[in-house]
Amino acid sequence: MLPPRGRPQPNRPKDGVRINQEIRVPQVRLIDPRGAQVGIVDIQRALQMAKEAELDLVEVSPNANPPVCRIIDYGKFRFEQTKKQKAAKAHQQSTGQVKEIKLHFQTASNDYRYRMVQAQEFLTKGFKVKVIVQFKGREISRMEFGHRLIDQAKEDLSPYGDIEELKLEKCFAISVSPRKGGIKKKETLKPDEQAKHETEQKAAGEAFNNGGDPNSQRGQNA
Repeated sequence: MLPPRGRPQPNRPKDGVRINQEIRVPQVRLIDPRGAQVGIVDIQRALQMAKEAELDLVEVSPNANPPVCRIIDYGKFRFEQTKKQKAAKAHQQSTGQVKEIKLHFQTASNDYRYRMVQAQEFLTKGFKVKVIVQFKGREISRMEFGHRLIDQAKEDLSPYGDIEELKLEKCFAISVSPRKGGIKKKETLKPDEQAKHETEQKAAGEAFNNGGDPNSQRGQNA
């Protein structure tokens, strides 16, 4: 059975908030259950008003002169405060984490699009994203294709965050921080632009496998 309103609740969590009889000041600035300003009243009158409303007198601004108190349901008040604290903690944790997306200059178009969707979801959830296009061994001679891929990633992620180029050995990399002002609207690629992107990626793979220039195959066929 819950203790009567207007009296201290035994064994309640010590959250630093004073309620009801714990508020030991002669006067308070009172806010009623509807959120309206009542003004400065004697503490006994404030406690009586809370009792009549079957609610609690909760000190919400103890450093004010006089302290500000509200007539509210303390249980509901504490629930809302805990909810806000958890949300703030989750946001702090997410903003401190970095999600890494690794690409290769021969990454297929459908795989690339899947990775970009992943990156966009991370950014909308508040995570920072690092995108890396890696090169191994003799692949370093085909860095121009990786440069095109990282440029495409910049374009696709720019509406979702602020982009910073990173200087790393044997790779292209960018860091994308979630945009504080929200997501900018981005136009989707036109069919001919998408086809061009896919053709370039295919040419990059063929060039590397042939050990030559992407135009070499066309030169042989001419």
